Amino acid sequence: MPRMRKGEQKPYYSVTSIGARWNAAVKRAGIRRRNPYHTRHTYACWLLSAGANPSFIANQMGHENAQMVYEVYATWIEELSGDQVNMLNGRLAL
Repeated sequence: MPRMRKGEQKPYYSVTSIGARWNAAVKRAGIRRRNPYHTRHTYACWLLSAGANPSFIANQMGHENAQMVYEVYATWIEELSGDQVNMLNGRLAL
């Protein structure tokens, strides 16, 4: 639950409460333990594997430009055959 700072009107969430909610959601989903960073990384990799434009991905992830996407996720770009992309699209129901 959000807390209120003394003398302020805006509620806030502590790092501990966010982590506890994240862990509970992961457990309810029945997936192995992962932190939000892992999920963010998976999101970027899946988009690249599906052939998404790196500039679009950078925008989605809040990067200033696509350079970060190229530096961190370069191994996921243009390595997959058409069959692999089709398989991924099928699993993602795209």
